[in-house]
Amino acid sequence: MDEHGHRKRLTRLASLTPQKIRKYIQTLTDSKHLWVGYSGGVDSHVLLDLMVHAFAMEPDYQVGAVHVHHGLHNDADAWVKQCEQICASLQIPLKVLWVDASVKEGGSPEEAAREARFQALEEFLSEEEALLLGHHESDQAETILFRLFRGAGPKGLGGMETKVNFGKSHLIRPLLSVPKEDILSYAKQRNLKWIEDDSNQNCRFDRNFLRNEIIPQLTARWPRVLRSINRTGVLCLETATAVQALALQDLPAVKGKVEGTLSVSQLLKLESTRRRGVIRLWLQLQGFSFPSQDHMERIEREVLKAKSGAKPRLKISHYEIKRKKDELMVNLFT
Repeated sequence: MDEHGHRKRLTRLASLTPQKIRKYIQTLTDSKHLWVGYSGGVDSHVLLDLMVHAFAMEPDYQVGAVHVHHGLHNDADAWVKQCEQICASLQIPLKVLWVDASVKEGGSPEEAAREARFQALEEFLSEEEALLLGHHESDQAETILFRLFRGAGPKGLGGMETKVNFGKSHLIRPLLSVPKEDILSYAKQRNLKWIEDDSNQNCRFDRNFLRNEIIPQLTARWPRVLRSINRTGVLCLETATAVQALALQDLPAVKGKVEGTLSVSQLLKLESTRRRGVIRLWLQLQGFSFPSQDHMERIEREVLKAKSGAKPRLKISHYEIKRKKDELMVNLFT
């Protein structure tokens, strides 16, 4: 993330060799302590194997693996033991993070596990370290489609990014442009043994349904569809970056008199698209998630354009937006 807070998609990784990935990683980060998020599955195992061999002759670098134990699968303890064995054979450290991924009422098991995993990883990393994840071309297309079906805007349709700020450090996805077939080919050539999570076949989970049912049909009909989807993601990210750059220019003129607020009267002077861009940026800078299109319309209708003297409040996920005289405010919902 640069000083303006928007992220850029970086150069693609050309091929899966230790030499190529070493050079690629060195263009992405100055960190010399590199942790691979290691589930034990084929994607993270290939990334770990590549990293170990890429930096084997680089004494200034340290490569380690970090495994998150969710406790959601009956074999979770056995997976830890297998990860320990693999890391011992590679002669690298393994850190196991134990998390509570229980689902809140009405919540998604997928989202609960993801949030618990990323929170634990974020807290684990220090400033001098970087985290690498094994997301690949199919994962990227899956993410874009998943967000499309949920009505995401250009930023969401930009998909995952190669490098992002992550807690005190940063997160890198060096395999985002690599086809799944290349990963499997590498694993077979290296005779790697990996964990097969049978829950990945359960299509009652939305992402599994996309991965197992929808994407295979799309690729059977249009063999290059994943690359096309991901190219669209790049274009959407460029659009979102341009919108955010404009919002950064508008933000100083609409700041409220109270720190962390926006001036409603100044916001209403902006054209609607620019106004929404500023509100999204304002929320992002304070650590809140983007509102949906429906919520953006309600912010306009129920909060910004409320009658004089009204004190409207709008709850969005875990936070609320409210108006007090000319000040637009946001705070955690209690």
